[in-house]
Amino acid sequence: MPIAALVVATGLGIVAAFGGLGDAPDKPPKQLGPGATLDQEQFLTKFVESRSTVEPGSFGTPGKRFVEIEMEVTNKGDATTRVGLPNTTGGDSSFFAGSLLKMTPEIKSEYGPAASASAEGVESNQLQPGMATRVVIKYELPDGQRAPERVRMDIGTFEFAAEGIILVPGWHLATEDGAGSARPPLTVAAQVTLPVQPKGTSG
Repeated sequence: MPIAALVVATGLGIVAAFGGLGDAPDKPPKQLGPGATLDQEQFLTKFVESRSTVEPGSFGTPGKRFVEIEMEVTNKGDATTRVGLPNTTGGDSSFFAGSLLKMTPEIKSEYGPAASASAEGVESNQLQPGMATRVVIKYELPDGQRAPERVRMDIGTFEFAAEGIILVPGWHLATEDGAGSARPPLTVAAQVTLPVQPKGTSG
């Protein structure tokens, strides 16, 4: 067998052994840390820090303890949208916080996480086009649970659907190639690891 043919045959054999040309492994998510910025297509997001805080009680009631995630989010789209809440169902969302797919370790509380946003000193739950907005996600720690040393966030990304049979035109969370799947998994664009810094009183 000529050398060129042998090289081609060997290469094809290697490709076949790893599942064929169309089944290459998915690109692994980016590994990011404090201060890193992620382009999510609809949003440009800077991961500022994670911290543990205490909200003092009143009238003799005990205070509440939180783990907070602070981000700086810029809406790259043309329309105002909402901050929303972190994704707990694995479903689609057009809101920013819907792209916060998972946090490890998980912090479970009675009412789930809360979200707040402020831009130029104004509190709001909206993200205006082109305006950098401070977004804070708060997870209340159950009684007896200590704040973790660090948290890792699985972060999704968005894609714009101009038209479609199933999707409403607009921004949607990107999904993996789910041929034959009624509900393909959401794409994890990045995993962001943040040390949890003790910051004292929340405010």
